[in-house]
Amino acid sequence: MKELKQKLLSECLGIVGEKIAGLQTNLKGFQDAANEETKSSAGDKYETGRAMMHLEKEKVAHALNEVLKQKKVLDQLDAQTDQVAELGSVIKTNKGLFYLSVSLGKIKHEGVDVFCLSPVSPLGKMFLGTKKGEQVTFNKIVYLIEEVA
Repeated sequence: MKELKQKLLSECLGIVGEKIAGLQTNLKGFQDAANEETKSSAGDKYETGRAMMHLEKEKVAHALNEVLKQKKVLDQLDAQTDQVAELGSVIKTNKGLFYLSVSLGKIKHEGVDVFCLSPVSPLGKMFLGTKKGEQVTFNKIVYLIEEVA
């Protein structure tokens, strides 16, 4: 399981890294567009367009900030195995594999679905502190903990 944790961490870092690169490219595009734009004779149209571009730029900057927070969390994880589920744990249940890390949703790892959950998500909170043999019920679904690493 330690090897699986290391591979999942690497895969999550890769996904987050791609997101960061894409968002940074978008931000650079906004900056380039703002630098190239010149004021036309239709002043109101120019101002409206500039304001809309500024709002979009702020949205992208906020998204980038959130993804950078995810990267910071991932950078602090290690591949040590634990008996109790905590941030960085891989939890094998009767309903699949869960990686308590950051909210990336379902990823495919070597043909297996792994759900990357934040420990502050509703299901992530339920998994925190669980051990092998325990069960968690969430939305009327029972998750039997088969292994924690």
